[in-house]
Amino acid sequence: MISAKIRIKVGSMELEYEGDPAFLTGGIEALLTTMGDLAGRIPNEPAQAAGIAIANSPPSELAGFHFSTNTIAAHLDAKTGPELVICAMAQLELVQGKSSSSRSEILAEMKSATTYFNTNIASNLSKSLSNLTKAKRINQVGAGSYSLSASEKKKVEVKVAEID
Repeated sequence: MISAKIRIKVGSMELEYEGDPAFLTGGIEALLTTMGDLAGRIPNEPAQAAGIAIANSPPSELAGFHFSTNTIAAHLDAKTGPELVICAMAQLELVQGKSSSSRSEILAEMKSATTYFNTNIASNLSKSLSNLTKAKRINQVGAGSYSLSASEKKKVEVKVAEID
């Protein structure tokens, strides 16, 4: 069976479609018109076009990110333990689609960045998490559970989206 796959971004809206190519010949123009109209009216809010709710999809499906922590750290120019924490959390949230991550998940992801990880970074993880929380770059959502703050997530998303 022939399948078509497209990804469209208009303003703050993004739509990914994979399926029957007949949709592309019959409905694509109407969809683009609707998305353009909506983008003009509500450019800073996630939108729903033609009954398609994109807000329920995990971030990795919307953004299409498939990068390792090593790659993210390289492009974010990570030089310190706290910067590697941010890169690991970006991988967990933007690539794996997690809404929050445990300390052990963050550490495991940091260890996967073999180019940047060393034992000193691991021994200072508690301090890094505490300082990042105080700086409002990450949120502690529960005992030993963390997520990127909304502002940090936006910053990282922009940088990760620029990776070739």
